[in-house]
Amino acid sequence: MTTAVLLLALVHLVEAPAPAPSGPTPEHGPFFAPTAASETEFPSGPPATAPPRFSVGKGAFCFVEDAQCRSALIASVDVGIGVNAIAGDRGVDLPYAHYNFRGGFSLRPITLVRKRWNPWSVGLIASWSRGTGVVANTGSVVDAADQVVQTTPHTTAYRFGLVNQLWLSQKRNAFHVDLTVGVVRSSVLTYIGWYNGTHIEVAAGWAGWGGFFVSGDFLDGDTRVITGFRAHAIPALPAIGLVLLGLLAGGAMGQ
Repeated sequence: MTTAVLLLALVHLVEAPAPAPSGPTPEHGPFFAPTAASETEFPSGPPATAPPRFSVGKGAFCFVEDAQCRSALIASVDVGIGVNAIAGDRGVDLPYAHYNFRGGFSLRPITLVRKRWNPWSVGLIASWSRGTGVVANTGSVVDAADQVVQTTPHTTAYRFGLVNQLWLSQKRNAFHVDLTVGVVRSSVLTYIGWYNGTHIEVAAGWAGWGGFFVSGDFLDGDTRVITGFRAHAIPALPAIGLVLLGLLAGGAMGQ
């Protein structure tokens, strides 16, 4: 009888479910959460624990921004179109297009200090852009009609800014939202010379590979609002080269 009771108790212990782990069950959602352990992956892809692509020091520095980078290079090429609003008695709105080369770096202060992932990143950027000229009416409202239709010269702009990034996931090639505030030094259509102004940009990016942006330059004489796309400089260079060849062939870069 005693032997049978012991056997039943042993079977019960073997078949009993394992105790639930202490603490809350980790949640895996789209925001700030790592990839779930049960999530399927491509057999040829890197494991979830692998360091970011094009990085050194296991993500200490990345040549292409990613969610797990503690610091990263910013290098992109932009193409955008928009409106150039001219102030004064030449108050007209002209179509505007530009190409822009952008570089800088970003880092994650909280991640570096606390040694754990944080969605916030901050960086410094500098850029150079060339705005194309257009054939338009840019004269004063008191000018004769045959004196106001002209080809506007191109505009060149230098921008420097502080960019704040909020990464929406810890996953590889995650999305992030950027807010850039800085200054711009540029030539304008209304006056001769160089003028300083304010630069503001809101962007959404897919890691460091590409993104969409809306930016504004607010200068004495010109107000430019631009929207467009950006891509990392390395894969974008062939496409940008074709665009520049087209602008050169059309005469837009020679004004």
